[in-house]
Amino acid sequence: MKIFFWILFSFTMLYGVIIPSSGSVGGAVVPNDNKYYKKKQGNVEIIYTKENLPFAIHAAKVEPSIHGQYEKLYGWKLDEKLSVGLISNHNQIANGFSTQFPNNRQINYVGGTSKIDYFTSISWLDTLLYHETAHNYQYNVKASWVSRMLHKLFANGSIVVPIFTLPNLTENSFMLEGNAVLNESWHGNGGRLYSGRFLAQTILQAKADNIKASEVYNTKLKFPYGEIVYIQGGFYNLYMAQKYGLNAIDSYFKYHSEDWYWPFFTNASMKKATGVDFEDSLETYAQKYKALAKFQVLAKGELIASSQFFTKLNSDAKEIFFLTNENGSRASNIVRVNKKDGTLSEVRKSFFPAKLIKDKDKFYTQASAHISPTKIVQGLYDEDKLLKNGSASKMVQGYLSDGKEVYFDVPSSYREPQLYVGKKFYAKVNSSVYIDKNDNIYYFVQTGKKRTLYKNKTPLISLRGYYGFVNDVDSQGGIYFISNTKYGSSLFLYKDAKVSRASEADNVIEARLINDKEVLIAAISEKDYYYVKTDLMSIDDIPFEVKYFFEDKGYFKKIKEKNTQNIPDLQEKYNSFMDMRYSGLDFSFGTSTSGKNIGILNLRYQDPLGQNALNAYINKDLRDVTIGGVGYQSALFLLSYGFYAYSVLDTPKYDKNHFRNNGIIAHAKLPLYQAGYTKATVGASYYQDYYTRSREPLSFYATLKKYEQFGKSRFANYLNALKIYATQDREDTLYGVQYNFIHDLPAEFYISLDAKYSSSANSMNTLKAQNESRGVKLSTSAFASDLDTSVIDMRSIGFVYYVKDAGYIDIGVKKVLNFSSYWFTFPISLQRETLSIDYKYFDIRTFSNNPYQVTELRASLNLDLVFFNNAVIPFSLEYIYNDSLFAYQKEQLFYGLSLAF
Repeated sequence: MKIFFWILFSFTMLYGVIIPSSGSVGGAVVPNDNKYYKKKQGNVEIIYTKENLPFAIHAAKVEPSIHGQYEKLYGWKLDEKLSVGLISNHNQIANGFSTQFPNNRQINYVGGTSKIDYFTSISWLDTLLYHETAHNYQYNVKASWVSRMLHKLFANGSIVVPIFTLPNLTENSFMLEGNAVLNESWHGNGGRLYSGRFLAQTILQAKADNIKASEVYNTKLKFPYGEIVYIQGGFYNLYMAQKYGLNAIDSYFKYHSEDWYWPFFTNASMKKATGVDFEDSLETYAQKYKALAKFQVLAKGELIASSQFFTKLNSDAKEIFFLTNENGSRASNIVRVNKKDGTLSEVRKSFFPAKLIKDKDKFYTQASAHISPTKIVQGLYDEDKLLKNGSASKMVQGYLSDGKEVYFDVPSSYREPQLYVGKKFYAKVNSSVYIDKNDNIYYFVQTGKKRTLYKNKTPLISLRGYYGFVNDVDSQGGIYFISNTKYGSSLFLYKDAKVSRASEADNVIEARLINDKEVLIAAISEKDYYYVKTDLMSIDDIPFEVKYFFEDKGYFKKIKEKNTQNIPDLQEKYNSFMDMRYSGLDFSFGTSTSGKNIGILNLRYQDPLGQNALNAYINKDLRDVTIGGVGYQSALFLLSYGFYAYSVLDTPKYDKNHFRNNGIIAHAKLPLYQAGYTKATVGASYYQDYYTRSREPLSFYATLKKYEQFGKSRFANYLNALKIYATQDREDTLYGVQYNFIHDLPAEFYISLDAKYSSSANSMNTLKAQNESRGVKLSTSAFASDLDTSVIDMRSIGFVYYVKDAGYIDIGVKKVLNFSSYWFTFPISLQRETLSIDYKYFDIRTFSNNPYQVTELRASLNLDLVFFNNAVIPFSLEYIYNDSLFAYQKEQLFYGLSLAF
């Protein structure tokens, strides 16, 4: 739930000059979004839509209390206005994020009902406010006077390392997310720390000796993947808060921010905050949970399947069905277990990884996806990730025998899930819903810490806790549900007004009945999720009440709404252009290997929703050229566009006549179709090349692609993309086509095909074309930001050529390896590797009609390196053989960090 910015500003590469961008626009909200309104309340600005006005009013009434608590805990008062975005129903995503870019803001989406059992909380909106606001304080704090002084001048800009205006941006997600999970959990709203599933996970990771600094404090690709930072990080922060106090562990971020010049002293910062360093405290935390492992009972039985990622189980009268992903890097398998004879079937399908819903023998998954370029909608999606008719904005739980949908209405469930049957509101509930063969509906409702099981609208029994959801009902009416045990999570039975335990295991995630005596259990281990058939048990035990130290504190209560001034209304409209504000001043300088001074000064403005951005810049590049200018980007409308105007302020004296004095650059993109895995786009670009004053290509393109990528796959599991383009440069017209294909194979092999052809309609001699930079450009690297789609990339070329026609076919094979080595104090760790072999054949014709056939053979090793525990940057070592006259040398070796600007 956070965005990490390792590189603080981005660039547009233009033939040797670096033009600083105005910022990253788009992404926070869809284009052509609903109208937004705003209301400022003290140092908080709430941004919302008309339909979200009731939720904005709620947020306004709880914000003062949240900030009053966090200011004391973090020892810091925000030095920037906080923008709290309650995003429209055109963006139905089960997430939120917090960032200091372009300014201090948080973006909160509406789609929490899809993870109702996962988050173990009462209110989705309150969880977002508690969690994301914690991030705002973590990032914003600046305990050093140096950072505070720099922020007054540079705001959220960057200056040459090792000076940091925002030191805590370097902090690892283990502390950032773990601390935010702690702070989402002590407000009386529940939270992930109350989940039995996640307690079981933490005990298992401790038992496997996976909770150590080198493992948890790195960006990893190991089970349980991204959950490590939230869950093991959350329980670590809980352990520290219980032992040293909530104030102490939250103050870690203040002490960490003191190190403005080298903010990587984790041990020292933790020792200042709590009196013990990070590594020692992590070890004692791990040992505490490891000691619990000897009491934890694990699920046993006939193994059915295993998976690296978990999706919820489902069933009907005939079968149990769910998705698995055994190696974690391919599309999921649908697993179907026949209840009558126990037979098992598996088939790989490209479903979005989520709970399967069956309607009339056809499968769908609960998902969130684009149904058009301007709408992201939750609903039921088929194998092609296309929306089922009538399911938009509905988190469908199942169907009654007459076909009526039972679902959560997404737009009205921003705070708490609103359950509907057909078109009628049914109840406010706090768990997923189970429907039996007789159309009875089962769910839990939360009141404070009391969790009540309902059958239809009749309360049956109340438990103490926040975690629990119904899994199945037997032929005698016994209700099976998941709830807490002392050492994790298990299956329980409610029958005849009494609760008993139906499994001895403490690592049960979910279960479905095969019959009244057998059950299929989904359980978690230290390395995967696994599914076993086993017998039901009857154990005299009830769910365990999870109780934490902060429940006895005065602050442990759900924050109540308080009447305050400036309650949100529809009086003040949000204007993304007029609401741009100063974001930051980027400043860096240095000296090239040839002794030339280089540097960038970039002034940025942007609005909180990221719809408009503006910048002004001065840059001196490696060619000793100084350029200044302004830029503007917009993602407000369906047509997104950007514009730059520049002036060449200074050039080398020996080459002054070669450069253009002033120029413009512009680009625009219009998505025509976006649904499922398919997207179609048209675009245009125009730029006036500063270095070759006569060159000014105007390009048009159209793309159509289908793209699938699953789990932890390093590359697309499936890509089929076509691009056609045309470029006008002076009196010359260029046109061409490009095709890309990628497909995965077992054992993380990938095959690829890349073919491209560009042709010039002009006729001139080769020397004239070369001197005037006309025709198809052969270049060492065809940057996407070149804004000339006709450029042909030849990695081994000696210098830039211009020809009449050029094309290539590139056939490649890649193999991903998963050797890793993680370090805590050493600044570089190894995440995974890729071996690649490519055969690239070029067909080239010059303006003198001389044909050339050129072959490049490439072999490369790519290492995904983790720098300072956070930033994953590929390091490439590439060997190329090319014996043509175009090559600089027959054999070349390239190496370097694959930074994408």
